Amino acid sequence: MVTVMTHERVVHHRHGALVDVLEPGRYRFWTTGHTFTRVDTRVQVFDVRPQETPTSDGISVKVGANALVAVVDPVAHVEHAVDPHAVVYDAVKAWLRDTVRQHTLEQVLTGIVVETVPPAVAAAAAATGYAVTDFAVRDVIVPAEIRRAAEELVTARQQAQIGLERARGEVAVTRALANGAKVLEDHPLLASIRLVETAARHGGTVVVERPADRTTS
Repeated sequence: MVTVMTHERVVHHRHGALVDVLEPGRYRFWTTGHTFTRVDTRVQVFDVRPQETPTSDGISVKVGANALVAVVDPVAHVEHAVDPHAVVYDAVKAWLRDTVRQHTLEQVLTGIVVETVPPAVAAAAAATGYAVTDFAVRDVIVPAEIRRAAEELVTARQQAQIGLERARGEVAVTRALANGAKVLEDHPLLASIRLVETAARHGGTVVVERPADRTTS
């Protein structure tokens, strides 16, 4: 009697030859020579520990990856490799090394975004009966002194940007003041009006001298 649970499939051989894949249920066999290999088809977290490799600018970092995997081809999973997990693991390690070598340290620290499962990883997974989803690069580890230097560089760039914006603002204010002074110079009446407005805002009083009356002889 063979009972297959809902989360598994059983690869059935007889005398070394593949017979079929048993779906969930209960089976009875009256003859001999049968072998049954259970395969868990539930989704699993697939972790690859951080691998040490140099970036394109020669800095050694450690980068890991993880994904969700599930067996979708029980026969390939059983027959293709002695250790299907190791086959996919090695494919991810190779992809990580190749990918990190194509990025600078700054790019690696910013984050390597993976839109789809890398083809080499997908091929290794398919050959061993896996389907891979939600593949991502994670756990970027750099030497402490390199991380400090990178953080200082980011801080310096931010401060430089702030200084640039401040300088731009000061230039704009200076230009506006110069333009205003030119207008007042060209239009004395506007200068008088501006003086009155300023005094009024500060509670002051402006005395405007009236021109003396002229008499005609």
